[in-house]
Amino acid sequence: MVYSRLTRFSQLLIISSLSVMSPLSYGYSETDFFSDIPEIVSATRISQDISEAPVSTTVITQELIQASSATNIAELLKLAPGFQVYTTNANKYAVTYHGASGEFPRNLDIRINGRPVYIPLLSTVAWNTLGISMNDIQRIEVVRGSNVPSYGSNALMGAINIVTKTPIEQTSHKLTTTVGEQGTREVTASFSGKANNLYYRLSLGHEENNGFDFQQDGENVNLGNIHLIFTPSLYDSIDFTAGFNNGIMGIGSGDSLSDYQDREQYSNFQHLQWNHVINETHELNTQLYHNYLKLKTESINTSTLLKDPGLVKLNSQLALVANALGSNYPFSSSHVSDFSVVTSAENGSTETFGGEIQHTYSPISSLTIASGLGLRYEKATSPALLNTNEAVDEEIYFIFSNLEWKQTAKLTWNAGIMSEFSSITDPATSVRIASNYKLTDKLVVRAAATQAFRTPSLLEENSNSAYIFPEGVPYDFIAFSNDDLESEKLNAAELGLFMLLPEKSGFIDLKLFHERISNGINSWFYEGPMDLLSIAQGYTDEVRELRNASDRKSRGLEIQASIKPNDKDLIHFAYSIMKITGIQRRGELQRKSDKLYDNTAPRHTATLLLNHKFTESLDSSLIFNYMSEVQWLDSSLTESYKTVDFKLTKSFPTGYNQNLSTSLLVKNLFDQQYSQFQEKNNFERRLYLTMALDF
Repeated sequence: MVYSRLTRFSQLLIISSLSVMSPLSYGYSETDFFSDIPEIVSATRISQDISEAPVSTTVITQELIQASSATNIAELLKLAPGFQVYTTNANKYAVTYHGASGEFPRNLDIRINGRPVYIPLLSTVAWNTLGISMNDIQRIEVVRGSNVPSYGSNALMGAINIVTKTPIEQTSHKLTTTVGEQGTREVTASFSGKANNLYYRLSLGHEENNGFDFQQDGENVNLGNIHLIFTPSLYDSIDFTAGFNNGIMGIGSGDSLSDYQDREQYSNFQHLQWNHVINETHELNTQLYHNYLKLKTESINTSTLLKDPGLVKLNSQLALVANALGSNYPFSSSHVSDFSVVTSAENGSTETFGGEIQHTYSPISSLTIASGLGLRYEKATSPALLNTNEAVDEEIYFIFSNLEWKQTAKLTWNAGIMSEFSSITDPATSVRIASNYKLTDKLVVRAAATQAFRTPSLLEENSNSAYIFPEGVPYDFIAFSNDDLESEKLNAAELGLFMLLPEKSGFIDLKLFHERISNGINSWFYEGPMDLLSIAQGYTDEVRELRNASDRKSRGLEIQASIKPNDKDLIHFAYSIMKITGIQRRGELQRKSDKLYDNTAPRHTATLLLNHKFTESLDSSLIFNYMSEVQWLDSSLTESYKTVDFKLTKSFPTGYNQNLSTSLLVKNLFDQQYSQFQEKNNFERRLYLTMALDF
């Protein structure tokens, strides 16, 4: 980013002392949040006041994180209006914006310090494989609206950038432990230090729990990461992060424990960023990254699945069919042999290599342009999802440019464009234009229009699934790939009002929005080719493929407010009201009729956080969460909930620069039980105790 408002000396001072090294680093601390309008970069890749951003943005600061009742990273997103967070298993989280999602939400771009963590094999983000814990997070920027012109296809509905603590920000060591309901046991430790011009921070953690009652969806994982910052000169800073996450998590759904199985996970990442300030008007930012994830579930012999030891019954039936049909026998063999199959879709490996370079140029104080190009290479292997032992891959090239023009002291224009070129899909170009007008020093009106495209993911382009015996005899065709799949198209408009409340050290942000997604990708069912299951059933079995066969619209209002009426109280409010309509066309089979989108997003979602500091060492939070009825895709459960959480934190100085804090958290204080996604995902009152030692 270019700090056009700063002197040359100030720029160099910031670089050397705060290590502002990339377009996704930040020039403010959490203590500035309520004393001034925060700056963000996630919306346009340009550092700008949140009131000047082209789309609504929520900043989840360290103060909000500490005051919240979140016990995992995904739950923090409840603090952003329009976001819904739900569990499909005890430790598998889904995060969506404006609903219309199922077990694997796919329309949000999630990044950690600017590194994309979207999983091409699953077309989503696996929140428990990130390699970071909540204690590693400094703040989160949430762009509430399409951000494809800045970050590409995965940001169709919004973008989230998680900024972790740096060794410069955290100079002390910290040890944290948590125990609580469901057998929760968590331990994290972080250590920071400095050697000459090299700053370092090491974080390690262990997380485990037993999951929901009567289900086998517990978790037992280890994670760790390292963060290095090197400043060889006043003009350069180099930032390197790496980490891992290994362990086991139970997955599945249903009424029987046999429906659940362990999923082993192995992930690691590396991320290198280099920031070079050329002069007062030019800056270069370069980043390279690598993500790896392997998911493994148990293989089961076909004879076990069919409850037919040695496949004696099946081979006997095949012989009868072959004898009856003679030369018309449709299969390549009348005898099949046993083999092992994977019954879970969450099985396989995926790897992503990426890099980009950005040039930020400010020829005059009122104009800033951030332009660049990049490459992302994705590779995945999964016999269960791709019906091959070979790897499939995709190369994605992209160019982008974002412009901020302060035409007058009151009027600011933003424009953005992103063109993506894929090795397996057609090119796509997304654009956005927006303006912000200051009615007064405290009141800003915002308007934006976006046309964006989401190109099919690697999985969507190559999805192919079937159970086929080694002799080539198909037992069940499940899904076929579609070479004619096109990009999803979004047309969106928003009108916003930003009101600064300096006397309350905060602000109120209103957003009216209208969105339409056409050419939506969803499953299309039709009669498939003959297989053994078809013969056993006595009728042609169904298969599916992905097609551009859905359309939906959503419109509504969002409100966020963060204020501090005095130096002891913090109030944060997030609310959205919306209506969604549309249709999923699912083919011509009567048993797979079309579905409406009308109930796939909650009409209302709300979060109210009240934090009060009794003394410097004692504070409490009361958090209210509400979501009206919704039926998520892939779920037959219609759900709603309202809960009240309570948190009390007490600190004890234990020595020079040492502090021990204890937090008691009661979630669902009044025990208003509810279920999420499936009936047995039952939420009751839960208690957690956390102790943290800073030394």
